[in-house]
Amino acid sequence: MALVDHEFTRNVRKVGRRTLPLLDLGPFLAGDTAAASELVRQLREIAGSLGFLCVVNHGVSPTIISDIQDQAAKLAVQVDQHERGYLPFRSTVVRESRYHDKAQVDNYEAFNYGTEYAEDDPEVVAGTRLFGRNRWPGEAPGLPAAALAYSAAMDELGKSLLPLWAEALGLDADYFSPFFEHAHGYVRLIHYPPKPDLALDEYGLGAHSDTCFMTFLPRENEPGIQVMDADGEWFWPDTPADGIVINFGQFLERWSNGFVRATPHRVIPPLAGHRYSLPFFYSPNLGQRCACLPSCQSADNPPRHEPVSFQEFHTAYMARVYAHFEAFDEPK
Repeated sequence: MALVDHEFTRNVRKVGRRTLPLLDLGPFLAGDTAAASELVRQLREIAGSLGFLCVVNHGVSPTIISDIQDQAAKLAVQVDQHERGYLPFRSTVVRESRYHDKAQVDNYEAFNYGTEYAEDDPEVVAGTRLFGRNRWPGEAPGLPAAALAYSAAMDELGKSLLPLWAEALGLDADYFSPFFEHAHGYVRLIHYPPKPDLALDEYGLGAHSDTCFMTFLPRENEPGIQVMDADGEWFWPDTPADGIVINFGQFLERWSNGFVRATPHRVIPPLAGHRYSLPFFYSPNLGQRCACLPSCQSADNPPRHEPVSFQEFHTAYMARVYAHFEAFDEPK
């Protein structure tokens, strides 16, 4: 067992606190066009700087969130190539990251589920990565209904924000609609046990940025997440109890030619209580290739990347970073 490093433990826990930018969606969702224009301005400003924000009056019922929180527990169904099922405690090793130069063993366990694709979908029949069926454990009969209600509410929130994103990026309000007709949603019910004393470079989840378009995270029962600002400084984010944190992913960063910042964040293990986290990862239609946004390129700023689908981008990333996903791509 690694030795406790008191200096490291002290340093990662004593970082400062800051209030995240707060966007009130209430007037916008009620049809206030002036409110929409102000949200577009705020979103554009945040997209290229911090890359993290919090929304309130978002329309997601507190009951939907509390129901899935109640279901979050250890669920022993082994994870598959479509990233559905249970990941045991300390089973993931991050082999590659922009933010640290050695492998990180994460201190969590998780149950994963996502968009339900039809059994006769050609990609499901072919076994294409990510086009999977959810696998529910028999010992948690209340989980499927709570889990699917939660993901449906978050999917609706994601769709409601697409016009704001389009206008913030200088596009027509309905630009993203065809790319999200069958949006791919992915949820991880994550359990972080308490660990007050840490070894050197030990985290609940090491520094990373998400692969998706954007991530939604209701406030957890225990603090844990830390955010890196544009100057490389870590901080604890302060958010209201009913707020949902939104951060931007690598796919959106790539799609916007680097304009949007996929913000690094990490999780520090809780001191005493058990922490349960419910991130919802929102991405475009799995198989649809996305070229650099027309508003994010010019003669002086040509596209930096080739068109790619989220399925291609995400599976390549996961195979590089996690050995247990690389194995799914090995010849049988």
